[in-house]
Amino acid sequence: ALAAGSALALLLAALARRKLCAQGDALTEEEREKLLTILVELSKRFYNVCLEVAHIAGTVRFKIQASQVEITEEKLQQQLSRQCQVFEKLQKIEAEVAEQFGCTSEDVRILQQRAARDPRVRSYEDGFKTMLNDALAGILPILPNTVIPQGLTEEKALQIQAEVHAVETKYVLESVGGSKCTLKKLGEVLTTSQKLAWEETMKLHADLIPGGVEVFHSALATYARNADFAQERKKLQDAHQEKMVKLFQVISRDKAP
Repeated sequence: ALAAGSALALLLAALARRKLCAQGDALTEEEREKLLTILVELSKRFYNVCLEVAHIAGTVRFKIQASQVEITEEKLQQQLSRQCQVFEKLQKIEAEVAEQFGCTSEDVRILQQRAARDPRVRSYEDGFKTMLNDALAGILPILPNTVIPQGLTEEKALQIQAEVHAVETKYVLESVGGSKCTLKKLGEVLTTSQKLAWEETMKLHADLIPGGVEVFHSALATYARNADFAQERKKLQDAHQEKMVKLFQVISRDKAP
């Protein structure tokens, strides 16, 4: 696997080595709480990487299926891992989070080795692997140990998703109204508008979703395992995408010299 240069294999091997290392002394309660806090932050940051991978993998798999290209699952996952720079991004996240908590990546690894038999610690390590495996399969990942708020029902999740779409459209119109706009600029506007829409909507529903956008996306991912919900969500997404395409066509035509 290493010879193939698979980031996925490197990641899984690294996690496996941590479990196989000598146990050493058990963690103090203070050390355990610090480690769990670090793992929570690592999970949230790596979740966003996996979410991006899932979207890319879904698109790539659709194109492969449509063109009937023959490729093994192992090779496809390796290519996706390299394309998305999964292992490199994980290393960067580990270093940044360790620095945030006043330690090094190696310090965190040692704590994980010492806590290898702790069920809570293992749940995060297993969660990392599950997130990545799902993402590479084009399936929306679920944040480890996520508890979906009681009020965040399937119906409410779709309602909030629709709110995000509406706010995104508002920001797009505000950004390009009355000014010339190239296709490149439209892409930048769309990216910024999406980011602002999620931030604004999550603030609006902070009491309902205290865990923020990662918990909301995890709820969507959980509900999307249900075919009926997945179909309703796709209808919502398709309608929004069609609306944005028409909007961009109008903007491009109106701004044309």
